[in-house]
Amino acid sequence: MSMNLVVLTGRLVRDPELKYGQSGMAFCRFTLAVNRMRKDDPADFISCTAFGKTAELIGEYLRKGNNTGVQGRIQTRTYEVNGEKRYGTDVIVDRIEFLESRNSGENSFESNSKSKTTENSYNQPKYTEPKQTGVVEEEDDEFPF
Repeated sequence: MSMNLVVLTGRLVRDPELKYGQSGMAFCRFTLAVNRMRKDDPADFISCTAFGKTAELIGEYLRKGNNTGVQGRIQTRTYEVNGEKRYGTDVIVDRIEFLESRNSGENSFESNSKSKTTENSYNQPKYTEPKQTGVVEEEDDEFPF
């Protein structure tokens, strides 16, 4: 068994590029800036590609700076530039989450909206630490296979 699963959250570095292939299939490329765990560490810039309806939704609603969640898989590719072999790694997007509301100011999903007067209507629930009960449950160390 092998697993190839990627889950990321970050901000779009630039507006996504929505295009259509010769077969008419939509595809969209974008780069996600993902912060590392430590505040002083630089961000990672992850190339992402989506296809079909997902690509069309990304192209229509997401813009530079939007906070976005992505689930997908890693895919490598090779290509040539001036006879030199190059390698690339992309996240192939299976699922996208828009992590900001449509009314979140200048990064609004509505492309015609330039108003900054609307407030972000999304309120993230507060985290509350679970209470310690003092009871330790036994774990089953045996595998089910």
